[in-house]
Amino acid sequence: MYVVEIVSWKSAPNVTDQQMIDAVQAMVPDLEKLPGFRYQSLLKDDAGLWIDIYYWDTKEDAHKSNDLMANKQSLQNLIALIDMSSLKIDVLAPHQESCHISFTR
Repeated sequence: MYVVEIVSWKSAPNVTDQQMIDAVQAMVPDLEKLPGFRYQSLLKDDAGLWIDIYYWDTKEDAHKSNDLMANKQSLQNLIALIDMSSLKIDVLAPHQESCHISFTR
């Protein structure tokens, strides 16, 4: 089984979609070094809300990732693009899934 960390936010003023995509992509090499990291996917809804979904082995891995990423320049670069008042983070464990998906590194 896995857990999902859902991070959502709005862009700071004058931030382009490409800047946001590039900043999130630049974090991936740092994330791949963290215990329990499986996969990440970035989405944006029609209202301009960015949704970044992270898949982790455990809730503990998801929660620890925040401390492990805190001093990484890649995260600091992303934070500079975010309207921090809109930031929301949830860590959830599935209660049902339609099929087993295997994530590999």
